[in-house]
Amino acid sequence: RLERLQRVVTKLQMESGLCEEQLNQADALLQADVRLLAAGKAPQKAAEVERDLDKADSMIRLLFNDVQSLKDGRHPQGEQMYRRVYRLHERLVSIRTEYNLRLKSGAPVTAVAAPSLASGQRRPEPDEAPLRYLQELLAWVEENQRRVATAEWGADLPTVETHLGAHRGLHRAIEEFRAKVERARADERVWDGSPVGTRVWGVAVQGEGAAADPSVSPQNSSKARLRHLESLHGFVSAATKELLWLSEREEEEVAFDWSHHNPAMAAKKESYS
Repeated sequence: RLERLQRVVTKLQMESGLCEEQLNQADALLQADVRLLAAGKAPQKAAEVERDLDKADSMIRLLFNDVQSLKDGRHPQGEQMYRRVYRLHERLVSIRTEYNLRLKSGAPVTAVAAPSLASGQRRPEPDEAPLRYLQELLAWVEENQRRVATAEWGADLPTVETHLGAHRGLHRAIEEFRAKVERARADERVWDGSPVGTRVWGVAVQGEGAAADPSVSPQNSSKARLRHLESLHGFVSAATKELLWLSEREEEEVAFDWSHHNPAMAAKKESYS
């Protein structure tokens, strides 16, 4: 058993290193496209970034399953490996968040040129950058609302553990994001009565239709999902322990010598009574 668990540790060390390289590659491609956007050019590597992030996501899910087998086997490195995989997951969430903000919604806002400019060149609009920032905030909110609404729950302990670890990282990002929205709202230059700004505030902080149902904000939805996942994890953990206990009892009964010559038969009858 210890040899099997040690092989899992070795596998985790190797595959977490590969996952880190995958994330490094995605981040490098992302930063290259961010520099292109800053120079007013179109991003070139968005599809590759998304593909690398999806690969890393799949790898991390499998790593969480291996970590769970270490924890179930009470291996001394179980907690250390869990922290290592969890840090990879946090980095994945961070890079994906920047990708959604900067690439998916990073196209410059097109402003209408003033009629007085006969040359065809448009006058730079002073509110363009704040408006673009608000649109990035809104895109982030809508993307993560969708992620919370469509996320799966898991049907066994390893998958529930994976979803719980993944959502903890997302929930922390959502809570940190609310502070960004509140800072943006305090900046009159950014907000300035913009309908997009009003929608960001309504969706991200209060939730659309919050007067009727306060639970519709992403933060409240995320809190509810985290609470339900923790409850589900507690139930599935307890159920798994009971199933293991039943399996051990079954093996004991199957292996028992039921012949009348067995001197332990009297004790067995007593235990059954």
